[in-house]
Amino acid sequence: MKKYVAMFLVMLMMGSLIGCNSTDLTQDPVAQEENEDTSTNDSSEGAMTKELEYADNLEINISMGNNQRTITYNQATPLILPDGTSVAQGDLKPTWQYYEKLLGFSIEDMAIQDQKATEMMDLAAAISFSDATIYGGNSIAEDFVSYGPQGYFLDLTTRMNDMPAVKAFFEENQDVLDAITAYDGGVYYLPYVAEIGNYARVFAGRESWVTALLDSDAALEAETATINTEYEGFEDRHESNIIKLQNEVSNGTLTRDVALETLLTYISETYPELDKPSDLYLNATAQYDIDELIALWRVIELSPNTLSKLETGSIVADAEISPFFVRKAEYREDVVRLATYFGGQRVHGSDSYAARFYLNEDNELTYSYSEDSFLEIVGYLQDIYQEGLIHSEFAEMSSKDDFRKALYSSDENEGQRQFGFMTYDWIASTTAANADVVGMLPPLTQIGTDEYIHYMENTRVIKPDGWGISTAASDEEINSALKMFNLLFTEEGHQAQNYGIPQNLVEGETFLGPDGVEYPKFNEWLLTTADELKNSDVSGFLRDFMGSQIPIGYQKEIGFEYQYTVNRGWDAWALYNEAEVRMTSYDATEPLFKLVPTVFSLTEQDTAKLATVSINEEQTDQIFLFITDSSNALDSPEDLKAMFEASGVDVYIDVYKNAYERMLQ
Repeated sequence: MKKYVAMFLVMLMMGSLIGCNSTDLTQDPVAQEENEDTSTNDSSEGAMTKELEYADNLEINISMGNNQRTITYNQATPLILPDGTSVAQGDLKPTWQYYEKLLGFSIEDMAIQDQKATEMMDLAAAISFSDATIYGGNSIAEDFVSYGPQGYFLDLTTRMNDMPAVKAFFEENQDVLDAITAYDGGVYYLPYVAEIGNYARVFAGRESWVTALLDSDAALEAETATINTEYEGFEDRHESNIIKLQNEVSNGTLTRDVALETLLTYISETYPELDKPSDLYLNATAQYDIDELIALWRVIELSPNTLSKLETGSIVADAEISPFFVRKAEYREDVVRLATYFGGQRVHGSDSYAARFYLNEDNELTYSYSEDSFLEIVGYLQDIYQEGLIHSEFAEMSSKDDFRKALYSSDENEGQRQFGFMTYDWIASTTAANADVVGMLPPLTQIGTDEYIHYMENTRVIKPDGWGISTAASDEEINSALKMFNLLFTEEGHQAQNYGIPQNLVEGETFLGPDGVEYPKFNEWLLTTADELKNSDVSGFLRDFMGSQIPIGYQKEIGFEYQYTVNRGWDAWALYNEAEVRMTSYDATEPLFKLVPTVFSLTEQDTAKLATVSINEEQTDQIFLFITDSSNALDSPEDLKAMFEASGVDVYIDVYKNAYERMLQ
C-alpha cells in the first residue's frame, strides 16, 4: 500500500493523472474527479474537452439469484459496525454506502433480490435495458458481447479517458482486454477478474495415510479387501512400470500386502536417493507420475481397516475408502482433469467446466472432449473407476451431498464409515476441512515436450461475470456509471471490494503473504463477527453482510484468501510457489500454456450455424456414463467419438475457431 501512495504522490506532483503510464490499480478518488472535469467523451486525439455532469442517483441492477448476495442488506438482524453505525434490512450494504460517500451521489439497487442474472438480462432486453443504468451479475458476459454490438450497451473503449484507473489496468493487462473484446472490436462490460497469476484448485491429501502405509508397518492392520485389476498402465518413464508390476504379481486379484510390497520395492529400486518412501509423494521431494499415484491409490483402497483405525482409533467394519473424490457431483469434471497427467492432454482452456476449447501446440483452437487422445484417456478413467479408486458417487448429478465434508470433515461422527484420501480443490477451504490434509504437488507430466514437469491447468482467470452500462441511460447517468466503474480500480475502491470498508482493517498494518507481497490486514472485529454470523466463512460474511466481493468489474486480490487460510494451507501455498508449478496464463508465449477467453463473441451467423448442430451436455453425460460403466453407456471410446461426429462437432469447432480469430484481430 505504501507503494500505491508513493506512486500517487509522484503522479499528483507531475499533474498527469490522465496521461500517465502508471499501471497501478490505485488512484485517489478526489484526483479522479478533478481529472474527469477535464476529460473527454471521445478518446480520439485532439478532441475538445468538456466538464462532465453527473446524475444525483445511479440505478444499478446486480442480480445473483440469491438475495443474500445483492448490494442490499437482507439480514433480519441489523449489523452494528465498529463505529456504532447500524445497517438494517433494506439498507445498502456497508461497502456500497462507502462507495456513495466516495462518489458523491446516491446508489439505488434496482434488482429483484432473488432473480437470477440470466433471467434479469432476458427481461431487461425486452424493455431495451431502460430500467437501470448499470446491469451486472454472474455468468452474463455472453449477454454483454451479444447485446453490446447491437447497441444496447456502451462501448467502453470510447470512454477510457473518463476511467483513468481502468485504462491504466488495461494498459498493463492487454491480454485481459483482448479476452473481453466483442467481434466488432468493442468492449461492452468490465469483468470480474479473479486473482490471475495464481493457482486455483490444487491436489490435496491426507499426509498421515501416506506415511503410515509407506514408511513403517507399525500402523498396518490385517486386510481382506481385494481389487480386480483393470487398469494396465500408461507411463514408460522408467525401466519398469509400477502398474504392470502390481498386475503381474496379482494374477488379476490384488491384495493390500502384495500391492504394498510391490510398491515399496519399486520405490527403493527406482528412487534410491529418497530418505523414505513417502518422499515420492509428499512435500518438495514429490516426483511421482500418474501411474505411481494410481499404484498408491490401490494400496489405500485395499487398506480400510488400517486407515479407519488411524482416523477413529478402532477398525470400522465395512469402512468405505475413496482414494480420489470431488467435492460435489456437479464438480464431476474434476475427474477428467486427471487426463492432463496422461501425457499432457489439455482439457479445459479456462477455469470453467464448460471451457472445453484449448490451444494446441500449433496455436489452433481445439475441442478437447471430441479428441481421440482425450477419449482414449476416458477409457483409462473407466478402468480406474472400476477398481474403486474414484468415489463411487462422484458423477451422480441427482446427489447434492458435499463429499468433501463427508470424506474429510466427519471422521469423529458416530457411525462414520466413509473416508477420503485425495481431492482436487481450493487450498484454503480444503486444508481447513481436516488438519491432516496437506497440499500435494501434481503428478509429473509432459506438456508439449519430453521434459516432465509439475503442471496445473486450473488457474485463476477472467470470470464470465461483470457489469455494463446501458445506452438507454442519459448522458449524466452514463457519466456517473463510468465514475462508479473507475472507482473499483482505484486504491479505495479496490480495497473495499476485496477486503471491505476501512473499518474492517487494522489501520496502517499489513501482513506478508507466502508470495512475499504485503496485503491489508483484517482486524479482530471482522474475524470475530464473521465467526459469529457466518461460521468463520470470511468470504461469505463479506458478500452477505458487507457487500464486498460481488462478481462485478474488479480485480480480485489473493491476499484475502491467504489471510483466512488455516491448518496446513500456508504450507500448501509455499509448496506450490517454491516448486514453481507451471500453469496456464493469459500472457503465456507457448500456446499449450495460454488461457483462452472465458466466453466467445458470436455473430448472428455464428448463432445460426450452432442451431444446426447438437453439441450440448448430452455428450458430456455420455462421457460420465461411460466412465462409471453405466448400463446406459456407449460401448467404447470409438463410439463416443462417433457420437460427437454425428452431433456436428466439426461445424461447432469451426464456429468457435472463427470467433476466436476475430477476437484477436
